[in-house]
Amino acid sequence: MIFKFGRKGAGNAAGNDEEVEVELIRFQGATNGVPLDVEANQKLVRIAFEPIKELFTDAISRGAETIRIDPKGERATIGFLVDGVPMPAGRIPRQRAHAMTQMAKILAGIDASQRSQPQTGGIKASLGADEFEVLVHTQPLQGGVERLLVYFRNLDETLDRPEEIGMTQELRTRIREATGQRQGLFIACGPSRTGVTTTLYACLRGLDAYLRDIQTIGDVGGRELINISVFETNAEDPLEETLKRCIRVEPDVILLDPISDPDVARVVAAFHDKCTMITEISAKDAAAGLLQWAEWLGDPGLAAASLCGAISQKLIRRLCAECKEAYKPNPSMLRKIGLDPDETQVLYRKARPASEMLERGEEIEPCSICNDTGYTGRVAIFELIEMNDAIRGLVASGADTAALRAGARSEDMLTLQKDAMRHISDGTTSLEELQRVFKNA
Repeated sequence: MIFKFGRKGAGNAAGNDEEVEVELIRFQGATNGVPLDVEANQKLVRIAFEPIKELFTDAISRGAETIRIDPKGERATIGFLVDGVPMPAGRIPRQRAHAMTQMAKILAGIDASQRSQPQTGGIKASLGADEFEVLVHTQPLQGGVERLLVYFRNLDETLDRPEEIGMTQELRTRIREATGQRQGLFIACGPSRTGVTTTLYACLRGLDAYLRDIQTIGDVGGRELINISVFETNAEDPLEETLKRCIRVEPDVILLDPISDPDVARVVAAFHDKCTMITEISAKDAAAGLLQWAEWLGDPGLAAASLCGAISQKLIRRLCAECKEAYKPNPSMLRKIGLDPDETQVLYRKARPASEMLERGEEIEPCSICNDTGYTGRVAIFELIEMNDAIRGLVASGADTAALRAGARSEDMLTLQKDAMRHISDGTTSLEELQRVFKNA
């Protein structure tokens, strides 16, 4: 059962199930400026406004980044995505799900009567002291119903600096070296909503903006970029003309909007020897990004010459600092994963759930910090492919992603697995979490 969060708390420590007033999310208008017409939607507001507020509040309180409502037959399933892991959040009648979906659409300033096409809108909201941007997306399904997807972005959580997302000093130095020749394209690679944009801006912020002239001709999404200049563009100019004008001011680095098609890729590649450029593309990982670039250009030799590096990341869950358990690892297991048994005396794992302990006759209170999941929040691990002679040769020869990954390992470049080991040894995460992440890769 859901929708209890906003009306009733879990009770006090003595177990009393008493009514507790809990602050609910506050909606502050659609991001596109379309006003909420309460008069025209009185019935819908009466039925679905409070349930939507309670659902959104419940999701945020559990640390969810996504809500998904899927109509299935006469019922609809509700699921949260918490730290990248799907979690069931209940089932409700189909008609209630439909009303809540329509309410979300109206709050997001999109057409509630349109059900045959995907739609996307946004809501400005706040909960407590935190400000949120809530992205609402609908997908039409058979039978005239819609799937509702809701994404939360906490505007008060700025993760633009390298140290904020876990980049080591060594990685930051390597990125500066890769981008320091005033030529070549550096790409951040990753699927949508995996942290790739955050990684891109962390790379940019890791460059020395006091010593380098950095210009951006892309949309920075309201981010504050200290000592980075926003180049004045003309909306009617094609990208080629904009790049020509920007390069005339002799910048060291140019930040570009994400590249998603061959036409834009070929325009950018034509300027690869004029300036270092940084952008992102949608690709599984760094090796896949290099291959995608070569396919877009249709010329592996030009692809090899035009690149200066590629980075990608994965997000892994952090162990809950309140309830994680220490244990003494097996030395042979440590050697197998590349850790020195003499330097690693203790590893950590998630605590056993309170329900499991109760079944064994051991009574323990569920952890309120992590909702008894054993994890709170996520941290990034990185891989970096630097364009040395060996990697350029592989790209120019049309090598596949497996060969590119193998080449990067043989050149002792940073891999996801290697970077993950530092988070194992310092107790940030568990071996079980890494197994989960790489099993699903």
